[in-house]
Amino acid sequence: MTDQAASPELRVELGDDHVATLEINRPPANYFSPGLIAAIADACEDLAAGNDCRAIVLCSAGRVFCAGADFAAGQGMSSDDSLGTLYGGAQRLFEQPLPIVAAVQGAAIGGGLGLAMAADFRVAAPEARFAANFALIGIHQGFALSVTLPAAIGQQAALDLLFSGRRVNGTEALALGLADLLVEGQELRAAAHARAASIAASAPLAVRSIRATMRAPLVAQTAAAMERERAEQLRLMQTTDWREGLAAVSARRPAQFTGQ
Repeated sequence: MTDQAASPELRVELGDDHVATLEINRPPANYFSPGLIAAIADACEDLAAGNDCRAIVLCSAGRVFCAGADFAAGQGMSSDDSLGTLYGGAQRLFEQPLPIVAAVQGAAIGGGLGLAMAADFRVAAPEARFAANFALIGIHQGFALSVTLPAAIGQQAALDLLFSGRRVNGTEALALGLADLLVEGQELRAAAHARAASIAASAPLAVRSIRATMRAPLVAQTAAAMERERAEQLRLMQTTDWREGLAAVSARRPAQFTGQ
């Protein structure tokens, strides 16, 4: 196994079985930033440029998979430039050619759910929590969830999760189609690696070709979706409801929205 870690926030290891592990290392919440998403896309593209890697496991250190963007901490995610950079990296992640298996051990919230849905497969623990909580903080969904969520679970189930923002545990995620496999937490990494290794055992040129064909409509749709999502997020970030949503998150209380 070789360690190709590109930054302290993202650990990259490539095994002898042609499976690479990309581990997000921003605990405790593993919030992402435009730079982190770009680093994940960079790592995928670098691995794809050679012949040694045939599949990827995307995982996170600690108890949380990814809590999305830390809007409440004011990390500069409310400008057109920052959102453009974020979604530019996200689109590169959708376009890169290697199959990805996400190992979701805890919360995949907001944009963190979007990141998980960018993978080809999701292996989850029973205690995992999936939520598209955007409406609960007064904003539009992002990270191409407008496309990936209904593609995985259907339009009606996607509307339920987007309108309500409710959390789904691993068991319900499996039933809905958010997760492809449910295993106990201590077995999660091994199970995700086994799924990736089974892909890596197939002919690599054929796998890339099949994946490109099967995901071509998704790649085109995610680009268009993120343009719409970014515009709507910027518009809603000017509203009183957005400010109330952030204040409620910071105070750990239910928001009192006014429709303004």
